Amino acid sequence: PLDEVEDSLNRLAVFLGLGGVAGVAVAAGLGLLVARLAVRPVEALTASAEHVATTKDLSHRFVRETDDELGRLGEAFNTMLGALQSSEEARRQLVADASHELRTPLTSLKTNIEVLSDASASGTDALSIGDRDGLVADVVDQLDELSLLVSDLIDAARETEPVEDLTMVDFGAVVRDAVERAGRNFSRVRFDVEMEDFAVRGVPRRLGRAVGNLLDNAAKWSPPDGVVDVRGGAGSLTVRDRGPGIAEADLPHVFDRFYRSAEARSMPGSGLGLSIVAQVAETHGGTVHARNHPDGGAAVTLELPVAEEFSPGS
Repeated sequence: PLDEVEDSLNRLAVFLGLGGVAGVAVAAGLGLLVARLAVRPVEALTASAEHVATTKDLSHRFVRETDDELGRLGEAFNTMLGALQSSEEARRQLVADASHELRTPLTSLKTNIEVLSDASASGTDALSIGDRDGLVADVVDQLDELSLLVSDLIDAARETEPVEDLTMVDFGAVVRDAVERAGRNFSRVRFDVEMEDFAVRGVPRRLGRAVGNLLDNAAKWSPPDGVVDVRGGAGSLTVRDRGPGIAEADLPHVFDRFYRSAEARSMPGSGLGLSIVAQVAETHGGTVHARNHPDGGAAVTLELPVAEEFSPGS
């Protein structure tokens, strides 16, 4: 008889079945636990992204828990948020500063136009010819100042130069053209130029604007019949005036947007000139720095990488 053997086989089959089911259940539980631990950083990163999208809070940061690929992804996410936050803060500051700078010329322009309008509406000689001509001249000057400010704001809002706009530029020719324009605008100042030609990779209009701002700034601070030294070559341009120089407290801020020293607030300008120079230098891979010359006056040096071989779009 095989009854005892068959009973043993049946019990063994039951044990194997129960053991298999239990093993599958344990394996499934462990797999689910491992999966949840693995996707927890993904869920946290997703929650952080949804929080930023909902609240627009760019100061929020993802808490990095691991050093694997997901951890590095979270770190990259934090870096992106930091860049966006800096860009947003710069945009808000630019808008706030621009609105403040635009308010003054617009208010003055509105006042002068209202005076002219009231004088014309009264039908009387409320204003003499000299006063009327003076007001018209003020309106024209304020419009010119406003146009310059708007142009400066447009340039200040630029972040990078489009690759398709980059060409091989003869920087010496750019400097000489800028000196010629500055000579017409500041006839009371003489520009002493010693310039060696060299090529840079850049946008001619933007480079000319930067050089023009350097020359305008030097001429503005020069005394009547003063001399502005323009020295350049081998990737460097230095513009030096014979003015009072830059106060030590102002040196770290001369390239900040809308920054104007106490002495400069009585002069025309928006405080964007040197900041545009710094921006052009940065977008062209160069640097700019200011210092007081040992023999008096201020010297600002613009340094740009010399281009030896360049093809558009490279």
